[in-house]
Amino acid sequence: MRGAAGGHYFKEESLRKLQYFQEKARSMVQRDSKRDEMFRAMDAMWQGEWALPQKLASLRWIHKVVSTDPHDAVRAGSRVLSAIAPRIKVYPMGDNRGSRAQADKLERALGWFLKQAAGRRRGNILRDIILSALLYDEVAAQVLFLPTQIKAVKAFGGDIRKLESALAYGPFAIMVRNPRHVHVSYSDLMPEAVLLKRVMPVSEVLGFWGKKAQRLKNYLGASKNPELKYVSVYDYMDLNSRVVWGILQEDGGSISPAMGDPDAESGAGIEILREKNDLGFLPWAVKVGGTNLSDSSVHQRIPLLYSVFQTGQWDTQNILETLIASEVIAYAAAPRLKVEGPTDAVDVDYGEPGRIAYVPPGHQLSKLGAPEMDQSLMMISDRISSRIGKSTIPRVLQTGDFPSGTAFATLNLATQSGVKSLNPYRELAEDVIGEILVQMLRWIKHHDEALVAFGQRKNHPGEQIYVDAKEIDPNRMVVDVE
Repeated sequence: MRGAAGGHYFKEESLRKLQYFQEKARSMVQRDSKRDEMFRAMDAMWQGEWALPQKLASLRWIHKVVSTDPHDAVRAGSRVLSAIAPRIKVYPMGDNRGSRAQADKLERALGWFLKQAAGRRRGNILRDIILSALLYDEVAAQVLFLPTQIKAVKAFGGDIRKLESALAYGPFAIMVRNPRHVHVSYSDLMPEAVLLKRVMPVSEVLGFWGKKAQRLKNYLGASKNPELKYVSVYDYMDLNSRVVWGILQEDGGSISPAMGDPDAESGAGIEILREKNDLGFLPWAVKVGGTNLSDSSVHQRIPLLYSVFQTGQWDTQNILETLIASEVIAYAAAPRLKVEGPTDAVDVDYGEPGRIAYVPPGHQLSKLGAPEMDQSLMMISDRISSRIGKSTIPRVLQTGDFPSGTAFATLNLATQSGVKSLNPYRELAEDVIGEILVQMLRWIKHHDEALVAFGQRKNHPGEQIYVDAKEIDPNRMVVDVE
């Protein structure tokens, strides 16, 4: 009955035009517009990108200063949480010795697969997951099973050489995406649809999708516009279908709207793929921390810099630091001597130390004090910096500095209290890694063939582990990560 209902649903879906899925994508993007605005602000604080207000920028004596406090706080949290490798725990499905042995074997196998998948990437998977949790309070990781991917790409004539080479790093690939490019439809039960949007070079899209990208290739040839070198690719997937379309564009730095621009030469979107999702699951590990008590997407996530963004503390701090530094620089060449008299015929020689200044009769030469810094600006700047530290991570975790003579017990308590402030983001990262491992089990079950992994046990170095799909039930298994 369930299969019949699912088949009937996909039949209805397949009859719908591409515009139907574009409308769904557009609504998902619009719903997250406030969230994306906050994420862009988080990226700016992490990357130190800040623009002077127009009134200050127009002043010639202003020297822009950007505070690194938000970046340092996120970096410190990432350092602390990624210092220890995650421990994997698979709970046995039974209370007998065989079930416990099977669970122990899966723990070692999943640890091996995770390690292999991490080896293929430029960045560390654990660090990326933790950074995403700290910076956005949301993590989106795509879990691919390369044997299935190779089979699909080969079927539509795509280039599989890179995928086959990637098998040297194991059967799984884990891509931690920037949540700003991923939109998820959640129900009260689970994530039900995922939309990934990204900009890719035309050549890469044509090479990967092969025959499926023929419409895109034909349109590109008919347009005769050599400037169309990039494609905004939208990849939509729910539990019943997967639809991919592309929008040709000249600029590779921004993503075209999901509906495209009907008046533009690239049109409103060109379908690349539309097929039934026969996996029975979404190959994504997507988790959001924060709270569900708010209806607004921007308040459902509480990243580490949430209060700094909401109150504009970073803007205030940068303006104050800019004014302080600019004032000091502007007064660096202030006059140090004052001449009083009818003429300026006072000869001051700055040669050797102790030289004499010749002051003609009727003239007076006196010393001017150095300009003093505005203590009010300094005080407010220090208070804002202290507030940012209080809103994020204690200084003891960021710098390791503490007053001399501090008792070890006091230092240990301060450190442990600081680490506890990161607990929400640690738990989010643990949940995501656990979900990634469950997705691996689902892929193995779908593949329906045994896989070989290697583990390390006492007195068993380099142990071969055979993971049989028939012994796996992802819907009943519980995987915990610490």
